[in-house]
Amino acid sequence: MKADKLSYSVIGELTGTKDNSVIIAAGHLDSWDVGEGAHDDGSGIVQSIEVLRTFKRLGIQNNHTIRVICYANEENGVKGGYKYLEEVKKSGEKHLFAIESDAGGFSPRGIAMDMPQDKINQIKAWSNLFLPYGIYDFEKRHSGVDIGPLKQIGVPLAGLFPDPQRYFDIHHTHEDTLDKVNRRELLMGATVLTQLVYMIDKNW
Repeated sequence: MKADKLSYSVIGELTGTKDNSVIIAAGHLDSWDVGEGAHDDGSGIVQSIEVLRTFKRLGIQNNHTIRVICYANEENGVKGGYKYLEEVKKSGEKHLFAIESDAGGFSPRGIAMDMPQDKINQIKAWSNLFLPYGIYDFEKRHSGVDIGPLKQIGVPLAGLFPDPQRYFDIHHTHEDTLDKVNRRELLMGATVLTQLVYMIDKNW
Protein backbone atom coordinates (compact mmCIF):
# COMPACT_ATOMS: atom_id res chain seq x y z
CA MET A 1 0.00 0.00 0.00
CA LYS A 2 3.04 2.27 0.15
CA ALA A 3 4.53 4.40 -2.63
CA ASP A 4 6.56 2.82 -5.42
CA LYS A 5 10.31 2.40 -4.95
CA LEU A 6 12.96 1.91 -7.62
CA SER A 7 13.95 -1.74 -8.00
CA TYR A 8 15.91 -3.75 -10.54
CA SER A 9 15.74 -7.01 -12.39
CA VAL A 10 19.00 -8.99 -12.39
CA ILE A 11 20.24 -10.34 -15.73
CA GLY A 12 23.10 -12.65 -16.66
CA GLU A 13 23.89 -14.35 -19.95
CA LEU A 14 26.16 -16.51 -22.06
CA THR A 15 26.72 -14.85 -25.43
CA GLY A 16 25.88 -16.96 -28.46
CA THR A 17 28.67 -18.40 -30.59
CA LYS A 18 26.51 -18.38 -33.74
CA ASP A 19 24.39 -15.25 -33.29
CA ASN A 20 22.94 -12.96 -30.63
CA SER A 21 19.34 -14.16 -30.80
CA VAL A 22 18.11 -14.58 -27.24
CA ILE A 23 16.72 -17.56 -25.33
CA ILE A 24 15.37 -16.63 -21.88
CA ALA A 25 15.10 -18.68 -18.69
CA ALA A 26 13.44 -16.75 -15.89
CA GLY A 27 11.97 -16.46 -12.43
CA HIS A 28 11.09 -13.53 -10.17
CA LEU A 29 12.97 -12.07 -7.23
CA ASP A 30 10.14 -10.66 -5.15
CA SER A 31 7.88 -12.71 -2.90
CA TRP A 32 4.65 -12.29 -0.99
CA ASP A 33 4.86 -10.44 2.32
CA VAL A 34 4.69 -13.61 4.43
CA GLY A 35 6.87 -16.71 4.42
CA GLU A 36 10.26 -16.76 2.70
CA GLY A 37 9.24 -17.09 -0.94
CA ALA A 38 11.12 -20.38 -1.21
CA HIS A 39 8.79 -21.95 -3.78
CA ASP A 40 7.40 -18.64 -5.08
CA ASP A 41 9.78 -17.93 -6.55
CA GLY A 42 13.14 -18.77 -4.99
CA SER A 43 12.96 -22.16 -6.70
CA GLY A 44 12.49 -20.60 -10.12
CA ILE A 45 15.41 -18.25 -9.58
CA VAL A 46 17.73 -21.10 -8.59
CA GLN A 47 16.59 -23.30 -11.49
CA SER A 48 17.11 -20.51 -14.02
CA ILE A 49 20.61 -19.74 -12.75
CA GLU A 50 21.39 -23.46 -12.92
CA VAL A 51 20.83 -23.34 -16.69
CA LEU A 52 23.80 -21.01 -17.14
CA ARG A 53 25.91 -22.80 -14.54
CA THR A 54 25.35 -26.16 -16.23
CA PHE A 55 26.23 -24.86 -19.69
CA LYS A 56 29.44 -23.35 -18.30
CA ARG A 57 30.43 -26.35 -16.20
CA LEU A 58 29.89 -28.82 -19.05
CA GLY A 59 31.61 -26.55 -21.57
CA ILE A 60 28.59 -26.49 -23.88
CA GLN A 61 28.98 -23.97 -26.70
CA ASN A 62 25.58 -22.33 -27.05
CA ASN A 63 24.58 -21.18 -30.53
CA HIS A 64 22.36 -18.36 -29.32
CA THR A 65 22.60 -16.04 -26.33
CA ILE A 66 21.14 -17.70 -23.26
CA ARG A 67 19.89 -15.07 -20.87
CA VAL A 68 18.69 -15.59 -17.32
CA ILE A 69 16.36 -12.91 -16.02
CA CYS A 70 15.56 -12.62 -12.33
CA TYR A 71 12.60 -10.30 -12.69
CA ALA A 72 11.68 -7.59 -10.21
CA ASN A 73 8.09 -6.90 -9.13
CA GLU A 74 6.07 -9.85 -10.36
CA GLU A 75 3.75 -9.92 -7.36
CA ASN A 76 2.70 -6.28 -7.50
CA GLY A 77 2.25 -5.21 -11.09
CA VAL A 78 4.74 -7.14 -13.29
CA LYS A 79 6.76 -3.96 -13.74
CA GLY A 80 9.96 -5.94 -14.36
CA GLY A 81 8.31 -7.89 -17.16
CA TYR A 82 6.86 -4.82 -18.84
CA LYS A 83 10.09 -2.86 -18.47
CA TYR A 84 12.00 -5.68 -20.16
CA LEU A 85 9.53 -5.67 -23.04
CA GLU A 86 9.97 -1.90 -23.36
CA GLU A 87 13.75 -2.28 -23.61
CA VAL A 88 13.47 -5.08 -26.19
CA LYS A 89 11.20 -2.93 -28.33
CA LYS A 90 13.79 -0.16 -28.20
CA SER A 91 16.72 -2.41 -29.07
CA GLY A 92 14.97 -4.59 -31.64
CA GLU A 93 16.83 -7.57 -30.16
CA LYS A 94 15.57 -10.86 -31.60
CA HIS A 95 14.15 -13.34 -29.06
CA LEU A 96 13.73 -16.99 -30.08
CA PHE A 97 12.11 -18.41 -26.95
CA ALA A 98 11.37 -17.71 -23.28
CA ILE A 99 10.63 -20.12 -20.44
CA GLU A 100 9.70 -19.34 -16.86
CA SER A 101 9.76 -21.35 -13.65
CA ASP A 102 7.16 -19.91 -11.27
CA ALA A 103 5.00 -22.80 -10.09
CA GLY A 104 7.10 -24.18 -7.25
CA GLY A 105 10.14 -26.40 -6.91
CA PHE A 106 8.26 -29.70 -6.83
CA SER A 107 8.88 -32.65 -9.17
CA PRO A 108 8.55 -31.51 -12.78
CA ARG A 109 5.71 -33.08 -14.74
CA GLY A 110 5.52 -31.13 -17.97
CA ILE A 111 6.01 -28.06 -20.11
CA ALA A 112 3.23 -25.52 -20.55
CA MET A 113 3.41 -23.92 -23.99
CA ASP A 114 1.98 -20.69 -25.36
CA MET A 115 3.19 -20.59 -28.95
CA PRO A 116 2.14 -21.48 -32.51
CA GLN A 117 1.11 -25.09 -33.10
CA ASP A 118 4.12 -25.91 -35.29
CA LYS A 119 6.44 -24.98 -32.43
CA ILE A 120 4.36 -27.01 -29.98
CA ASN A 121 4.58 -30.01 -32.30
CA GLN A 122 8.35 -29.70 -32.48
CA ILE A 123 8.71 -29.70 -28.70
CA LYS A 124 6.27 -32.62 -28.41
CA ALA A 125 8.45 -34.54 -30.88
CA TRP A 126 11.21 -34.43 -28.24
CA SER A 127 8.98 -35.92 -25.53
CA ASN A 128 10.81 -39.26 -25.38
CA LEU A 129 13.94 -37.40 -24.27
CA PHE A 130 12.04 -36.05 -21.26
CA LEU A 131 10.11 -39.20 -20.25
CA PRO A 132 13.03 -40.61 -18.18
CA TYR A 133 12.60 -37.59 -15.88
CA GLY A 134 8.86 -38.13 -15.49
CA ILE A 135 7.88 -35.39 -17.94
CA TYR A 136 4.73 -36.38 -19.79
CA ASP A 137 2.50 -33.27 -19.95
CA PHE A 138 3.11 -31.13 -23.04
CA GLU A 139 0.07 -28.92 -23.45
CA LYS A 140 -0.90 -25.47 -24.70
CA ARG A 141 -1.63 -23.33 -21.64
CA HIS A 142 -0.49 -20.23 -19.76
CA SER A 143 3.30 -20.03 -19.59
CA GLY A 144 4.21 -17.43 -16.97
CA VAL A 145 3.46 -13.93 -15.72
CA ASP A 146 6.89 -12.31 -16.11
CA ILE A 147 7.55 -13.46 -19.66
CA GLY A 148 3.91 -12.89 -20.64
CA PRO A 149 4.47 -9.36 -22.02
CA LEU A 150 6.85 -10.81 -24.64
CA LYS A 151 3.82 -12.37 -26.33
CA GLN A 152 3.11 -8.89 -27.71
CA ILE A 153 6.14 -9.25 -30.00
CA GLY A 154 5.49 -12.88 -30.92
CA VAL A 155 8.04 -14.66 -28.72
CA PRO A 156 7.18 -18.38 -28.19
CA LEU A 157 6.61 -18.85 -24.46
CA ALA A 158 6.77 -21.83 -22.11
CA GLY A 159 6.59 -22.60 -18.43
CA LEU A 160 7.97 -25.41 -16.30
CA PHE A 161 4.98 -27.36 -14.97
CA PRO A 162 5.75 -29.07 -11.64
CA ASP A 163 3.46 -31.43 -9.74
CA PRO A 164 0.73 -29.07 -8.44
CA GLN A 165 -0.66 -31.23 -5.63
CA ARG A 166 1.07 -29.44 -2.72
CA TYR A 167 1.72 -26.00 -4.16
CA PHE A 168 -1.39 -24.26 -2.90
CA ASP A 169 -0.85 -25.58 0.61
CA ILE A 170 1.99 -23.06 0.84
CA HIS A 171 1.45 -20.50 -1.93
CA HIS A 172 1.40 -16.94 -0.50
CA THR A 173 1.37 -18.22 3.07
CA HIS A 174 3.70 -18.37 6.08
CA GLU A 175 4.44 -21.97 5.03
CA ASP A 176 6.46 -21.00 1.94
CA THR A 177 9.81 -21.62 3.61
CA LEU A 178 13.11 -23.21 2.60
CA ASP A 179 12.48 -26.42 4.53
CA LYS A 180 9.55 -27.16 2.16
CA VAL A 181 11.89 -27.42 -0.85
CA ASN A 182 13.20 -30.89 -1.64
CA ARG A 183 16.68 -30.64 -3.14
CA ARG A 184 16.21 -33.59 -5.49
CA GLU A 185 12.93 -32.25 -6.86
CA LEU A 186 14.44 -28.79 -7.26
CA LEU A 187 17.38 -30.17 -9.25
CA MET A 188 15.11 -32.30 -11.43
CA GLY A 189 13.27 -29.13 -12.43
CA ALA A 190 16.58 -27.41 -13.17
CA THR A 191 17.59 -30.39 -15.33
CA VAL A 192 14.39 -30.24 -17.38
CA LEU A 193 14.69 -26.48 -17.80
CA THR A 194 18.29 -26.83 -18.98
CA GLN A 195 17.50 -29.71 -21.32
CA LEU A 196 14.71 -27.78 -23.04
CA VAL A 197 16.88 -24.68 -23.41
CA TYR A 198 19.61 -26.90 -24.90
CA MET A 199 17.18 -28.43 -27.41
CA ILE A 200 15.86 -25.03 -28.44
CA ASP A 201 19.39 -23.66 -28.77
CA LYS A 202 20.48 -26.51 -31.04
CA ASN A 203 17.34 -26.78 -33.17
CA TRP A 204 15.74 -23.34 -33.55
